[in-house]
Amino acid sequence: MKAIVKTGNPARGMYAAEISDSGEFVIFELLDSSEPEAGDIISHPNFYSMGGETFKNLTQKCHIDVYVQNICSASLVRQQCML
Repeated sequence: MKAIVKTGNPARGMYAAEISDSGEFVIFELLDSSEPEAGDIISHPNFYSMGGETFKNLTQKCHIDVYVQNICSASLVRQQCML
């Protein structure tokens, strides 16, 4: 599966990426030093798995350790990322 990073709150380490062709967003906390940027394409076999995961950032060509917090609609992204 692929997703596009849409927004983030680097101060809190929270990010939202839109899951391709679903209209849903995966909300994750960054546990790594390689920060994703808006527009980065990330991949993972199953964005719906919660807890500690490793995403592949295809744009920056690196792996990032994250903690998946939630799956939500666009209307909840700002709240979930504490923006």
